Amino acid sequence: MGNDNTVYLKYDFLYNQNAFELFGTLDFQLKDGMHFQQIEGQFALFNFIQENEESLVRYYSDFFGVELASGGEGQERYYYLEFNGVNRGAVDAEHRAFLKNDFVIVGLLIYKIIFIDRNLELSSLKALQNMIRKDYEELKPDLYRLLARARKDSPSQMNDEKVDDIIRSAVVQFTRIGWMTFQEDTFDVHPSFQRLNKLYADYINNIDTIIRQMSA
Repeated sequence: MGNDNTVYLKYDFLYNQNAFELFGTLDFQLKDGMHFQQIEGQFALFNFIQENEESLVRYYSDFFGVELASGGEGQERYYYLEFNGVNRGAVDAEHRAFLKNDFVIVGLLIYKIIFIDRNLELSSLKALQNMIRKDYEELKPDLYRLLARARKDSPSQMNDEKVDDIIRSAVVQFTRIGWMTFQEDTFDVHPSFQRLNKLYADYINNIDTIIRQMSA
């Protein structure tokens, strides 16, 4: 009995009064790549993680070999399962979110436009699509070749319409993992979008040069 009690205490999130209602949903969504933060629709799940962080960290490490990680501070804090690295854990591959290379490229451009170039009020998809075409007019051939390579398409088939579709698809994917919300033409960027900078800071800061080099 002593050993049983030790196990139960180790994963004491199971005794939380909201565990029965929330943990199943939380578990599935974390494994699908969702990021949780203090935004509408996520408050209860975010609070559950925050209140039970230590035992949840142990649970995902012991049972799945992955890290329940966090980023940001205060109101900007967010949580997610870390699948990077050689060991991607025991979570079934169909329940892991892998960003396609073309979506990563779009994400880096969005990050630069909003946070580095300080277009903090930008919330229109159409405006974003137009801004990428306008701001990268000189780099357009290189950018389009790079996107085509990322998609394994022919550069000759890449045009403004296809790039707009890629940008829209990327925003939809970012919504699925909690980096954004998107409805009709309006998107909002959430704290967890900062994970892009955490992963690709060197690329974001040199995106123009990288586009030229990688498209050659």
